Amino acid sequence: MQKILDEIKIIPGVLGSAVYTSKRGILASNLPEVFKSDTQERIGNILHRVFKLNETVKLDVNSFEIQYDEALLLIRKLCDSSSLIFICEPDAKVHLINMSASMVTTDLLALISDCEEAPVATKAAPAPQEKTPAPAPAPPADLESVLNGALAEKFTQMKKLLAKHIGPVANKALKTSVKQWLEQGEASTQRLGELARIMQLEIDDQASRDEFLTDVKEVA
Repeated sequence: MQKILDEIKIIPGVLGSAVYTSKRGILASNLPEVFKSDTQERIGNILHRVFKLNETVKLDVNSFEIQYDEALLLIRKLCDSSSLIFICEPDAKVHLINMSASMVTTDLLALISDCEEAPVATKAAPAPQEKTPAPAPAPPADLESVLNGALAEKFTQMKKLLAKHIGPVANKALKTSVKQWLEQGEASTQRLGELARIMQLEIDDQASRDEFLTDVKEVA
């Protein structure tokens, strides 16, 4: 778990992060040293209680952020009893951090015993139904065949151009964009411009979006 948090800390603007559970407190942390262990426990408790307050008023809130002059706090709900907390620089790119957090959520849940009950309950109900619809596994297979097919080199070039603006999450962003692209038509060289316009939505800054669309014209 500590290794995952250390990998997250590499993201520009992230000062540190921590995993908090309501049952056992802070499980792992690489927050700045100014945050002593008892302070981290209090912060984790207060921030996680926000999710509980939203549950009482029937609001489905899975993440929230708090902006201060000196820092930005991002809190992501992992399960009913645990949260992932980020402390970032005030101008950190929230979109990039959230995408990276999504990528490690599954790995973190696998390491948090307090969350084991939730995934089991979720999988138990649909299990009998998943065997009935045969087409369910098809979309991932189709996506991979397209990504590794005739346009694979084009996709790789587009991913590298996207990575200049959003970093290591570009690979996941490409897959998400290609999946959406395929829902709108067949994979073809003629439609790469449409894919580029979908991919540019992964970039927060408008100037960076324009730069990406200009550079990608040489590929698409």
